[in-house]
Amino acid sequence: MDATQAKRFGCSVTAGLVAGFITNPTETIRVRWQVLSMTSSGETGGLLQFARRIIASEGLIRGLWMPGCSGWMASFGGAFGVRMGIYESVRCGIESTTGLSRSPKTAFMAGLCTGSIANAVCCPFFQAKNRLQAQGAATQRGGLLQELVAITKESGFTGLYRGVPALFMRGGLIAGGQLFGYDTTKRFMVSKGVQEGPVVHLASSSVSAVSAVMASAPADVVLNRYQAGPRLGIKYPSLLHVASELLRQVEHGVRAAKTQLL
Repeated sequence: MDATQAKRFGCSVTAGLVAGFITNPTETIRVRWQVLSMTSSGETGGLLQFARRIIASEGLIRGLWMPGCSGWMASFGGAFGVRMGIYESVRCGIESTTGLSRSPKTAFMAGLCTGSIANAVCCPFFQAKNRLQAQGAATQRGGLLQELVAITKESGFTGLYRGVPALFMRGGLIAGGQLFGYDTTKRFMVSKGVQEGPVVHLASSSVSAVSAVMASAPADVVLNRYQAGPRLGIKYPSLLHVASELLRQVEHGVRAAKTQLL
């Protein structure tokens, strides 16, 4: 690792740690919302209503900010640092190997590779974070270290990497979708005569956030339910079992909607 890569890695880890701390409340809402149907079959209302209920019953700090915060910071900082630290080298390697010119395609391919690897490496932290956030403040026990120990006692060392194929896919889709959206938008705006600067970067970042979420959402839901299940008393035999259950729920919802419309 040369000085430029080391600097990029250090800045990326720091940015990831700070971003993890700031965004943990929204991450907690996301995880609890995605696993909600595992513990509740009643009317849940909308996402904002769900968040308000958590704040009212558990408080903003205890209910949304503290659960899994150290795990989210560790997984965010680690994955973001590794991904950005090796991204440029991987992209150059892909372009030299395939003969492709620099384009959104190589950005997506490099993002897919680096995001997959970085997220898979940080799987233990991500899993511990999911389990802590899914429990809620009322039933939460201990913090990141205690949760990692609990996972090891339940399933051994390999249990720390429970769900790593889905996390591998999720990380790749997030990074690929993000970098593809950013690169595509930036190139489009510059080609239309917009001078590269804060406006271009802000617009490109906004589009990249949407493309990253859209690309990774299915793998994200499957992963969260699979990893959080044991802490909620539900141990799925495989990722495929989780995906099948979700597909059945979607099919049931479509049929119910059809019935109401007709």
